[in-house]
Amino acid sequence: MIVVTGGVTAAKGFLASGLSAGIKKSGRKDLALLYSEVPAVAAGAFTTNVFQASPLKISKVHLSHKMHQALIVNSGNANCANGKAGERAAVATADYIARALCLDRREVLVASTGIIGRPLPVEKIKCKVADLVAGLSKEGARAFSEAILTTDTVKKECALKVRIGSSTVTIGGAAKGVGMIYPEMKVEKHATTLCFITTDASISKAMLASSLGEAIEESFNMASVDGDMSTNDSCFIIANGMAGNKRIADKGQDYSKFTAALKSLTTELAKKLVKDGEGATKFVTIEVAGAKSRADAARIARKTSTSSLFKACLYGEDPNWGRVVAAAGSAGVDFNPGKADLYLGGVKVLSNGASVKFDTAKAMGLFKKKDIYIKLDLKYGHAKATAWTCDLSKEYVEINSEYST
Repeated sequence: MIVVTGGVTAAKGFLASGLSAGIKKSGRKDLALLYSEVPAVAAGAFTTNVFQASPLKISKVHLSHKMHQALIVNSGNANCANGKAGERAAVATADYIARALCLDRREVLVASTGIIGRPLPVEKIKCKVADLVAGLSKEGARAFSEAILTTDTVKKECALKVRIGSSTVTIGGAAKGVGMIYPEMKVEKHATTLCFITTDASISKAMLASSLGEAIEESFNMASVDGDMSTNDSCFIIANGMAGNKRIADKGQDYSKFTAALKSLTTELAKKLVKDGEGATKFVTIEVAGAKSRADAARIARKTSTSSLFKACLYGEDPNWGRVVAAAGSAGVDFNPGKADLYLGGVKVLSNGASVKFDTAKAMGLFKKKDIYIKLDLKYGHAKATAWTCDLSKEYVEINSEYST
């Protein structure tokens, strides 16, 4: 596995573009297009929030189609809570692209991110479709990554290559999200986290969906900025087969290699989201080991990552480890607290469920660093899981107290 430069156009046969359609008041880029030069298979994972945005509903329907070739996404407007008008707007957006690229409308996927409850200005999108299509290029990955951003401060891209059989497969991706980040996405079998992944691997639609589900469970679904689940969380992957590898049609060795590479890419993108969290000054890795099952370990890690008290002490650079054990104990997981050990970096602060003397100055020094590592060892089993989070700062409150004004 080799990390390479690039994003959504790193894989063979993919082109992208991005521009301003006037959806954002700022005039920044807010409309992006991704295109495969040949028909491809696709899979998607979406928020489990029951209040789902219109583009998710339409993309779920379109994913039941066998092949796909394009994806259009806008930022600045979530197209959520707009009723049937929102669904018609999402369908119209897909239709504009389908007509321009001579595709079946079902071959076009749609996504949106931004403010909830405002009608999507479809006429502005329609007026820019010709320019969007004309701008498609390999170099368009940068514009694509910029156009999907909302309050993000940096674009988030990643790409890698992996050898599968006698072929080299490339996977590339771009993501956005800095607030309203607590994904719980599930793969459908037919400030928001958005992720768009492309690959030139030859793989069946079923195996692609399975691989995406595995990757998301250990990456995006373990990331948290504020513990709030979006109405628009979506992750799409499109595979066009241009790498020429033997088609992955079952869960054999090639599937395992591809999935491992995909997990690596989604994990890197998930970390980028947390590091760019709204107002974040700390990036925190929480490892929970010694659990009875991975699900138990993940539940504790996720619970800790969303604790407002814990996140506040991170911002204050206060190594109040009591916040960690309190969060862990309230996660609803069966374990024996009398066995647990807790480490702040390399400093052990809890042993067999009891506090121990430790170097306070060293612990405080660890919390002054930008990257912080915390490990809770339950010593109750052999499973583990890792979550990523950031601190809760004054800037976060300021950003979200005036987001829609």
